[in-house]
Amino acid sequence: MTNKFNKGIKSPILEEGQGYIFHAAGGDFKITGSHIETIAETNETFKTLVAAAKIFDINESGISFYYDYNAKSPVTKIQEGSVERFDNYLALTEKLSFLEVTAKELRVSYGTGEKSGALTEANKEIKTTKAAINEAKASSLTVKFSYDANENLYKAGNIEMPIGSEDKLSEVFFASAYIKYADKKLIEAFQLACENYSSYKILDFITEAKKDDVTVVTMRAENNTFVFRANESTKLSSFEKMLSNAAIEYVKEQTGADITEQFEDLLESNAILESKKAETKALYKEMLSFLYDQKGRLAEADRNLPDIKAADKLIGSEITKVNQVIEALEEDVLTIEDGYIDATLKTDVEGLEEASSIKVDAVEYTQAGKNDILTVFVENKPYRVEKYKIEVAS
Repeated sequence: MTNKFNKGIKSPILEEGQGYIFHAAGGDFKITGSHIETIAETNETFKTLVAAAKIFDINESGISFYYDYNAKSPVTKIQEGSVERFDNYLALTEKLSFLEVTAKELRVSYGTGEKSGALTEANKEIKTTKAAINEAKASSLTVKFSYDANENLYKAGNIEMPIGSEDKLSEVFFASAYIKYADKKLIEAFQLACENYSSYKILDFITEAKKDDVTVVTMRAENNTFVFRANESTKLSSFEKMLSNAAIEYVKEQTGADITEQFEDLLESNAILESKKAETKALYKEMLSFLYDQKGRLAEADRNLPDIKAADKLIGSEITKVNQVIEALEEDVLTIEDGYIDATLKTDVEGLEEASSIKVDAVEYTQAGKNDILTVFVENKPYRVEKYKIEVAS
């Protein structure tokens, strides 16, 4: 049994409409103001950037990964000293090139005459360097491919790789014999990630907790809480909006992690909402008791009378409806009906026409200033609208 707790989730961010798409725990989501929803499909660039985040090390200085030079394959574990040996190997090959050019110039200038001693020494050094290169190649050599975000610079080991805006890094690395042809796609993904380095962000509104195959991600959008649960072995997942205190209890139950700190400031307001839900539930239970009482009285009447039959059927239907409401109130999952009120638009906004019917969070509307932007819903789809453009129904 293993438990992990992570507050540093990193993801590419893709702007879409009034919101932003991000990735966490194998799922894609969109945050729009105070609302988060799951996304079924994204574009190929975003998918590649998500995959790149799992392959490469992306940090505050840039992006990097390791590659076995001899085996021509990416690696996650490296032998001690293998990176330094590769840098030394490059230095030796550069030295060999210099010596071979020098030897050629000496042969042209002096032939094998009395001043050819320098050529002899050069040939001797070439032989020694070749032996050192062969020895180096016999050991593990690891290339550290890296991108310096501050300098906008690519490197293979210590060698800088100048790349023009139209150049393909994969072609440069392949031409330099650093990679095999089959890994050009890997380098293309690396270059795309580097070109979109600024899109990678730490998702500070997310906490991830793990226990064995189960991952639970809690997300906060302003004062709202959303929970995503994924089971790696069964490939099943769920996504729900919850009260923050319910989310805290759920995560502790599923993973053993305590995420109270993430929602501490919301617990008091949620306690008030829970109290209101309890009052509403008590009211419906009182109504249910009344309906059962009426149904009992009808049982004493003549059941063959049409009016009695109709009344009994109606009361039975109402009992079913009230029971469903009570069951919903007893759940910790929230819907668009919880705390939201009906409203209309005073004017056209992006994607919506004047007089469109919307739903707005009652608490958020009450606390917001005139020019604050609120998250409203039309058929469960979120939009961002300034408060002064909203007309709340009486």
